[in-house]
Amino acid sequence: MWAQDAAPTRMPEDVAIFAVRHGKDLSIDPVVLVYYGEQRFKTVPSLNPPLPSRDRTEADFDKLETSLYKPGTQVSVFSGGEKLGTATVVNSNIVGREGGCVVLSATISYPGPKTPLLASNTASEIPGHASTRRNALPAEVSTLRQLAKQWLIDYGLDGSLVQQGRMVHVVSTELRKGVGRAIVGRFDVTSKKAIFRLLAVAEKDQGRYRLTLTDLEVQRDLEDGTDKAERQYVDQLDIDNDGADEIITSATHYESWSYAVWKFYAKQNGWRRKFAGSGGGC
Repeated sequence: MWAQDAAPTRMPEDVAIFAVRHGKDLSIDPVVLVYYGEQRFKTVPSLNPPLPSRDRTEADFDKLETSLYKPGTQVSVFSGGEKLGTATVVNSNIVGREGGCVVLSATISYPGPKTPLLASNTASEIPGHASTRRNALPAEVSTLRQLAKQWLIDYGLDGSLVQQGRMVHVVSTELRKGVGRAIVGRFDVTSKKAIFRLLAVAEKDQGRYRLTLTDLEVQRDLEDGTDKAERQYVDQLDIDNDGADEIITSATHYESWSYAVWKFYAKQNGWRRKFAGSGGGC
């Protein structure tokens, strides 16, 4: 199922990775720019935001609009790491040139039958692999719930409170070649003073599941939600073309949203955040 097509020996200078947002129309939202420049293919590329985090200029927006969002531009679309086909940019929806709220999306047209979750401005450099993503089975949900509950109890939460938590957005997929299925989801626990949201990934190690990614977000402003961070798994894709998928997550905040890219590090035997930023909002 994981068979990867032959990878190229060089990559373009900039590979843009987008999240596909679903509404009345399909739109793409830039997550990260994978920058190769003049480096050789085997060099680990840098990950950068689509716009400077500070001192943005009109030229920065123009570059994004003319290089990525020119009507008629083709983008590859993916789901579960599998390339579904190509979509076409219809028009730019960029907002925020003069300050205030920022939106960096563009409308796309995609006639395919499957639902795309990620996109890229490459034609063949990210070949993809067969998708193994599906909804988690009840037994898989139960496994992830038990691991998440124990993690939060070890973290210091009261056991009776943790028992009231709930699992959300649980999927089952293969993230790494030869490892088997991973269970990805979030476990939410609400107390009188805070909401604890634990994004978790469980993978098998010597025949038993263990947590290989844990990311805890704590919201203490229950009235207005000014410190809210609802993170969830978007999808997976080998964005740096090293033969292993990265995990892309989104997070909804008080008046904005953001993305993160997670990479598995064999030395630490777990996932670490490789990039955080982008998104939009006020």
